Amino acid sequence: MKRLLSLLVVASALVIPGRAAGITPRPLPGYTPEVASEAPEVRAERHRRMAERRARPAVIIVHRGASAFAPENTLEAYAAAMDYGADGCEVDLRRTQDGVLVLFHDDMLDHLTEGFGVVPQLTYYQLLALRPRFIYGTATRSTRPPTFAALLNLARQRAMLLHLDVKEEGLDDQIAGLLTQADAWDHVAGVNGTTAPKLAKDPRVVTLGYKGPGLFDGRKDVDPASVRAQLARPGKGIMVDDPRLAAHELKRPPYEPVPLASSLRTTWEPHFAPPPRDPNVFVPMAYLAQVATEVRTPAALRHLLQDASVEERTNPDVPETEQRRTERIVARAWAAQQLGERGVRDPETIALLERQLADRSLHHDWMYHGMDGALAARALARLGSRASVTVLVKAFRRIDPALAKVQDPRFGPYPLAWTDFRLKMYLLPALGDLPCAESKALLTEYVKLDEAAARELGPLQYEEATRALLRQDLTQADLEALLRSPNLAVRGTAIIECLDHPRRRRTAALKSTAAWALELPRARQ
Repeated sequence: MKRLLSLLVVASALVIPGRAAGITPRPLPGYTPEVASEAPEVRAERHRRMAERRARPAVIIVHRGASAFAPENTLEAYAAAMDYGADGCEVDLRRTQDGVLVLFHDDMLDHLTEGFGVVPQLTYYQLLALRPRFIYGTATRSTRPPTFAALLNLARQRAMLLHLDVKEEGLDDQIAGLLTQADAWDHVAGVNGTTAPKLAKDPRVVTLGYKGPGLFDGRKDVDPASVRAQLARPGKGIMVDDPRLAAHELKRPPYEPVPLASSLRTTWEPHFAPPPRDPNVFVPMAYLAQVATEVRTPAALRHLLQDASVEERTNPDVPETEQRRTERIVARAWAAQQLGERGVRDPETIALLERQLADRSLHHDWMYHGMDGALAARALARLGSRASVTVLVKAFRRIDPALAKVQDPRFGPYPLAWTDFRLKMYLLPALGDLPCAESKALLTEYVKLDEAAARELGPLQYEEATRALLRQDLTQADLEALLRSPNLAVRGTAIIECLDHPRRRRTAALKSTAAWALELPRARQ
């Protein structure tokens, strides 16, 4: 009930700024929006360190921060990258509704948080109010998307190079202003010129040429031969998901922890986005605020799951407005999430969630296509419904001909099943959370597929499948098979997981297949 009240406070405030159902919103812990002052001698020393870092024959840039140690795009992940020998990080930039530059990769909120919609629809306060879905490693319950200003303060403290992946257009001038204020132009090692062309062409940006494609692709960053081959190439930078093997090859110290400064944090007062002026503009959290005031009981939530027939869900051209269709999909997704959070696992609820998964809604907008089915899959996993594994497996194997109705030509000549990307990418983690023989069989089959066969089922998910498989009951022979896999993505993911989450069988399997990995430092959890 506390979780539902929390959502009601945040969501309702989108409609009634400052108050929700008589409840006064409280200040929330967040990150500083200000660039800290810097003494002249400190600034001079920092620039010296940056020049020294840029002069290295090879620099290690970590993709979204070191996500083995903390969730991606968090200050904890960026700090961990530096602790374990990196020179800098790639960061993803977006802007909230109230103009705060924040670090957040995904287009949609529902993978990384328990919110719906997109970052620009919420104020930074509202973004802070959304509970993250992933809390592990050095992250805490108060870890949230940091401000770009806080990152710049951290980058100055750690002499951190930055590769700026600007996810939205029109942010160039604001980013440049903060870089100037922080006197941090020499920290910028790369810029995404597609969305930030003005920033990329700024003469103050001195990029470091990369030695080759990102080693994070396919987990080549955990393959000694691949790392050595790229380090031997001309250029400066290599980009990895995990810095440990590259740092080891460059003979850098294995672990030099530096705590995060308390000055990176601050408290944010309640500040809410106004409701959209245009009734045709759909803001999921504003809409859900209205839904939440009326839907409070499990019975009411189950009723939302029944809000459309199979024909209405699977025919994107039924006679209703596009916005109404979108509203209904989002409401069903939210209802599934609420039932999962509240632990409602009676037979009727399980049956309705399975039906929503099997008959996920088609939608012409990729952001909403299949959202209701994806959240139903997550809810079934959260409820521990192992009896639903057969439905999950069937949904993953399905290549639905009806997808041709909503296939978006803008995304290129991908296989038809890729249109179901959102649903497919929620299913493997769900199977990992439901360990049983059937889950293990599907995941084992998937990690053995060649790329052509895997692509027919959806976007490649070797890493996700491997992590999910490692949550099953595996014998030492199973583990050794993963650690010997010819697929670098499978093998590299298994090595990292067995190293950082050791158990007797895992350590024994590493010793017999990849003993070199035991020389790397483990993640400090």
